[in-house]
Amino acid sequence: MTVKLLVTGVAAVATIGAAAAGVTSVASSGASALQVRPVVLSAPLDPPPPPPPGAPALPSPEQLSSLCNQLTDAGVSYTTKINLVQGGISPDEGHVADHDLRKAFRDGNFPEQFNVTNIQPAGPNTASAEVAITGPKFAGPVSKPLVFVNEGGNWIFQHDAALALVQAATATN
Repeated sequence: MTVKLLVTGVAAVATIGAAAAGVTSVASSGASALQVRPVVLSAPLDPPPPPPPGAPALPSPEQLSSLCNQLTDAGVSYTTKINLVQGGISPDEGHVADHDLRKAFRDGNFPEQFNVTNIQPAGPNTASAEVAITGPKFAGPVSKPLVFVNEGGNWIFQHDAALALVQAATATN
């Protein structure tokens, strides 16, 4: 009696599962003829939800790559780059960054390219991205996860992300 109850229960679960998976007809010859087709696997995935009303759209890879180029430009003083970094750049940090960028330029580290991928929301008015740096002195791409902030409609670096990028861009390999 227990085996019959178990078989009946399994058949009932299989039938319910088949109905839930979108099967419209079930063979009447028994549970062994039942074939479930994974219809849901062929359905298109929904696009990610839009940002909440009033929230800025995520930056494009091109926007963030351009921002990386501007920040690491060895020919431009940090005083011109203050607006690229949340909270600005202190004189001490700026002088060190300028020195390191000029040295890296003289050592042949540039031109560098920045490939930005995996841009994701990281909180209100923030986005994170993976930035891969390539250049003549890098054995391979150097990847850095960086955070960007939308201030007044402009994407800029979160302060620590700016320091991390300059450090990675000026590293000697």
